[in-house]
Formats: sequence, structure tokens, C-alpha cells
Amino acid sequence: MEDEQEFKKLPVDERCVHKLWKARVDGYEEAVKIFRAIDDEKSPEWNKFLGLVKKFVVDSNALAQEKGLEAALVFTENCGFAGKTVGDVVNGIVTKCLGAPKAKTKDLGIQIALMYVEIEKHDAVIEELIKGFDHKNPKIVSACVSTVLLALREFGVKVINVKPLIKKIPILLSDRDKAVRDETKQLTIEIFRWIGPVFKTQIQSVPQVMLTELETEFEKVKGEKAIPTRYLRSQQEKQTLEAVASEDTGDGDAAGNFT
Repeated sequence: MEDEQEFKKLPVDERCVHKLWKARVDGYEEAVKIFRAIDDEKSPEWNKFLGLVKKFVVDSNALAQEKGLEAALVFTENCGFAGKTVGDVVNGIVTKCLGAPKAKTKDLGIQIALMYVEIEKHDAVIEELIKGFDHKNPKIVSACVSTVLLALREFGVKVINVKPLIKKIPILLSDRDKAVRDETKQLTIEIFRWIGPVFKTQIQSVPQVMLTELETEFEKVKGEKAIPTRYLRSQQEKQTLEAVASEDTGDGDAAGNFT
């Protein structure tokens, strides 16, 4: 109890890196409140946390890590400088979250990675996830593939560059781990959905048996119109401006009808 009273006196950023896990949990929970309260994405208030966020996602205590991930997600969503942290944070997510036994830890890690995509750091996110394809833990490899798949499905090929992914597909489809092969198969089908038949010429090094299997799956999705379900911040802003302009035009027409 005495320790608790002591760490409560510390600034929030110091609590976030405290040796006691309870202090870190308290720090992360307070940080979330702070991040939601800052109304300027470029406020200097963010600076004291810029170098700490990478530690939030790799906390050695499972409960504290979960709270740290929640704080990191709110930070990434609201801080105008969050893009500077993408490499360290996503690397930490790959190594310490995607293979975690707790489903919530893994899910929060994926949400943060996708939020970095949304704030225009898509290339850096995919680069870190591709590095994860070479990890010795197959759980991490399959989770990296499924995260890339999710990013592609949500944001589409105009955001997610599939060229570096295509190079990895033959190797991953031949992996000895079934989960890795299955996730890669789904990724392969998703890429076909976006770029169509031209994709077939780029995976000819895949074993014939697998190619035949993929052909059957390609037929099922052939002709489907792939459209993004999530957009980059810049795209969202453009859509908002267009919607406002459209409404203004509509108001003008409506006003004209009464004259």
C-alpha cells in the first residue's frame, strides 16, 4: 500500500516505465485519459510519450502489456507525431504480441498495426510484417500473414503494395506449418481478388498441385469487385470535404427553388 501511494505521486510518463507492474498499469490507464483529453494532435504534450510507446507494447507483465497496448492504440489514433514510432512499435507487436497466448493481446496488436496503416505509415507496417515472415515461431509467421491479409482486405491495393508480398508467397505456401500455409493461401486468393488473372503469371514457381488448388479458389472469386472498407486519413479528409461541398451545392439548389 505504501508503494502504491508512492508511485501515485509520480508523473504519468514515469509511472509507465516503473519497475512495479501495478504502477505501469496505473500509468497506462492514466495515459489513455490524457491522450483522449489532448485536443491538438500536434500538442507538445505528446512529446514526453514519443520515446515510451514502444515499451508499452512489449511490457513483460501480461496484464500490464494489455493496458499498454490499449494506451498505444489511443496514442496512435490521436497523436500527430505517432508515425515516428511505427518501426519500433510494429516490431514490438510482431515479436511480443502476435504470438501471445492471450487473444486480446494479439487483437490489440493487430488493431495498432492497422491504425498505423490508416495514418499513412502503410509501407513501414508491411515492411515490419514481412520481416515477421522469417520468424522461427510459426505462430508469429501465420499471424503476420493474416495481419497483412486483413490490411489488404480493408485498405486495398492502392494502399498496400503487393509486389513484396508476391515474392514471399511461394516460400510461405511451402512452409512446413499448416497454419502458415493456410493463411498464405487466403492471402493469395485475396491478392487475386484485387489484381485478377495477371497474378497467375507471377506465381508460376508454386508447386503444380498447389496451383491447381488455387485455380479452383480463384474461380470462386473471379468477377468479384474488390473495394476498400477502410481509408487512409488523407482519403477520409477528402471524402469529408467532398461530402460538405456536395451538401453546400444541395443547399444552394434548395434555396434557389424558393426564389
